[in-house]
Amino acid sequence: MKDWTFCPRCGDRTRLDGAGEDTHVLCPACGFTKYDNPLPTTVGLILDGDRILLLRRAHEPRKGAWDTVGGFLSGAETAEENLVREGLEETGCVLRNLRFAGSYPSVYGDTGLKTIGLAFTCELPPDAEIVLSEENSEYAWFPLTDRPPLAFSDCEAAVSDLAALTSRTGSA
Repeated sequence: MKDWTFCPRCGDRTRLDGAGEDTHVLCPACGFTKYDNPLPTTVGLILDGDRILLLRRAHEPRKGAWDTVGGFLSGAETAEENLVREGLEETGCVLRNLRFAGSYPSVYGDTGLKTIGLAFTCELPPDAEIVLSEENSEYAWFPLTDRPPLAFSDCEAAVSDLAALTSRTGSA
């Protein structure tokens, strides 16, 4: 928020106003207000029984860390459309059987950008052949309860919740 030094509407100097989670940028000249709202992302929990597909990131932030399929939503797409698009881009496969699993706050690496991850369980088609994009260097299937730490806290929380639910009910 401190980067918003000048108003994008009138060009005058802005100031931080409010306190705590209500802190926002305010332009005293024209009244422009900018809150630190999170950017929406998707978290694809691609399952095969009690296993989850994870991808190793090839770029920053968190290069080399394991991650789920997903990404930032574009202008007019729904979260489901975004996840299908991201799945196709990142794995070469069309994701199916999307089911909303929850929403999770996070921060995008060291950028400071707040996000809200919209998590979905999903599957690959039975005949799927994974072909990674340049965004990822490898993929692997891991048991939900025995997997590496994940790159972002929204993905980590979504997979942890799913693993806990699966261990209680016996199914994903």
